[in-house]
Amino acid sequence: MNIVKIKNFSLGLFLFCIMGNGQSLNVKTGEGEDDKISVTMGGRIVFDGALYFDDKTPLGNGTTITDTRLTAKMTYKKWDVKIDMGFNDKKVNTKDLHLKYNINDRSWVKLGYYGEQFGLENWEGSAWQKFMTASVSTQVFGTSRQLGITYVNWNDKVYYSGGIFSDNDAISDVKEGNQGYAFIGKLSYAPLNSKKNLIHLGISAEYRTGNRNGVDENNNTQRFMNYSSNLDTRVEKKKPINFTLDQVKNQLRFVAEFITASGPFFLQGEYYNLHVNRRKEYHSYDAYGFYAQSGLLLLGDQLYKYNLEDRRLKRPKDKTLELVVRYDYTDLNDGFFSNESLKGGRINDFSAGINYYLNKYIGFKINYSYLSLGNNNNFGTKENINLLQGRVLVVF
Repeated sequence: MNIVKIKNFSLGLFLFCIMGNGQSLNVKTGEGEDDKISVTMGGRIVFDGALYFDDKTPLGNGTTITDTRLTAKMTYKKWDVKIDMGFNDKKVNTKDLHLKYNINDRSWVKLGYYGEQFGLENWEGSAWQKFMTASVSTQVFGTSRQLGITYVNWNDKVYYSGGIFSDNDAISDVKEGNQGYAFIGKLSYAPLNSKKNLIHLGISAEYRTGNRNGVDENNNTQRFMNYSSNLDTRVEKKKPINFTLDQVKNQLRFVAEFITASGPFFLQGEYYNLHVNRRKEYHSYDAYGFYAQSGLLLLGDQLYKYNLEDRRLKRPKDKTLELVVRYDYTDLNDGFFSNESLKGGRINDFSAGINYYLNKYIGFKINYSYLSLGNNNNFGTKENINLLQGRVLVVF
């Protein structure tokens, strides 16, 4: 029994060391060079602190661990498996659970639970986002993780993908009624991609039936959609926008995107548009939002680089200091009807930040945000909020 315990402890310590160094463990399964399983362990820990000023709504200053992840990746020949679990708010949360088949070095198919390819910022990894959170527009109009299948193909100029997904309840499957479904497609084009200069254009579109919300007295599935955002922070849990739309038949949304970069400078933006069809006795609903963000590399790395496989900017090199600014406008007020007013709130948001990439494992962020909340927000009153926050990020 003691020998078994010692072996288990040794194995656990060995795997922990692998996790800490982000290395892979290769296990031979046959005679061929590629007859092996490669296992990589990793994760992240995010420490955040926030201070709020001039707020009418009581907001809690403080510090917390906003994200803790443990990740396992396994590769066998052309097959990849990823298991990513989150541990926050005293809960275990499913992040990514998927199986991926690499058709060749420029196309693949993925099946499982993961984020849809919709826009740019929506599926940017939270570990190296330019700010503490995605923009309000991306939070409101973007998509969350869903159960589905996606096909992707790309070359030096063109990138396209298409997928079929279920609704938000598929991973837990606790509500009555028929699950909803969605079709989503993405197309991007890089007419200029040289060593120092980049132009990227793209568009994504989605058709979704809505999320199921039980059944009515006639056993018909009821559907709804929820649109929400935080205050550019994960410390304070109150949401200035948290709008639920019922009697949904389906929704159409699209996002147009662009990136341009030249040497140590980049500019990125997205425009979102949403249209929701509801049951015939209810008005349809429209909303929109956009953001633009820019960055400048001050010290260290002096060149933004482009990732062809992800169609996003790469993380700057080690020991690099970056200045970033962002403006966001989100409008969920659609009330131009004689019999009904659909108003979810409006937010103007300006943010500025400094990011320091010490190495590929550790980063630091300082953000300032000014948020102007318009009529019909979830707090019930117009107000302006100033926010200062910092982050220490550990990725292993």
